[in-house]
Amino acid sequence: MSNTIWAVDGSFFAQRVSGIQRYSIELLAALDRIVSPGFVEIVTPQGVTTPAYQNIRAVPFGTRRGLAWQQLDYPEYLKRRGAKGLATCNIIPWFGFRGIAVVHDVCYRARRDFYTSVRDRLSAAWHCLQYRRIAQKAERIITVSEFSKSEIHKYYGVPLEKMNIVYNAWQQMQRLTPDDGIFAKHPQLQRGAYYFSMANLLKNKNFPWVLRAAKAKPDAVFAIAGGGSLAAEAERLGLADLPNVLYLGYVADGEAKALMAHCKAFLFPTLYEGFGIPPLEAVACGAPEIIVSDTPCMREVYGDCAAYIDLSTNPGDVSAVTPPAAAPAVLLEKYSWDKSAAKLLEILQK
Repeated sequence: MSNTIWAVDGSFFAQRVSGIQRYSIELLAALDRIVSPGFVEIVTPQGVTTPAYQNIRAVPFGTRRGLAWQQLDYPEYLKRRGAKGLATCNIIPWFGFRGIAVVHDVCYRARRDFYTSVRDRLSAAWHCLQYRRIAQKAERIITVSEFSKSEIHKYYGVPLEKMNIVYNAWQQMQRLTPDDGIFAKHPQLQRGAYYFSMANLLKNKNFPWVLRAAKAKPDAVFAIAGGGSLAAEAERLGLADLPNVLYLGYVADGEAKALMAHCKAFLFPTLYEGFGIPPLEAVACGAPEIIVSDTPCMREVYGDCAAYIDLSTNPGDVSAVTPPAAAPAVLLEKYSWDKSAAKLLEILQK
């Protein structure tokens, strides 16, 4: 295996950074610190900016962009280079791929009820086709939790021994400077006296639970960050006029760090995750408590360090949670990009 070259699909560097892209960026940065020169390359479309690496070579290649580049130019590079592929964002080329793929979760397959619009159903269909293709063609599959591993096995029949787990981590939060100016913008926020959540309208994020919790606890302030139409969704749900709910809109990373550091607790009432990184990031920023849904994935990732919401019996009561048995900071020892990169390197070398 010493002559093997691994070529990473680097098209995610041209995408908006969400959890999947963050995982790829941080994992490769940590891998660069320990990998031998020439063993790993990152292939990108022309004109895409990548970080400066010491041991990983970044190679611009091809003439296309986006999905066309992933499906046509990237496999052409693998063929010309005689390299194996490493695809870290749930998608592989339909033809010409041999190597390893990362599947973060299979929510599109496991919770089809979340996807009701035409656009969402088309997206779900495409991703489910990709999951199936990965199950058929990838030599190994990496995922981010035992829960996600079991789901891939359940829905796509991938043998458990063909999969490895490489966890998410939190060290990217150390590079952020907290911006306490957010408290001047919103004088209603008193340090240590508000519940904080970061919301969107994806059904698995369970935004309505936070609103119902605010309604059930009118003496507490609930600060909700997130763009889009959260207030409009609250109106649709009949929960628009809650005086203790503060919609912060989009917040910058430094503002989010300050909000996490000074909240009473960080709320994460998710219905489905492959890992669920925001509570870990909140702990890294100094959140004194995280309150998460009581699901197998959250139990695996957060163990005794979180308070748990039983969503089957708790329609929206932030007080009715199972308290944590351990301090949240214990989590920070468990997860690191360096540990995850070492695990990835071991997989590549084998």
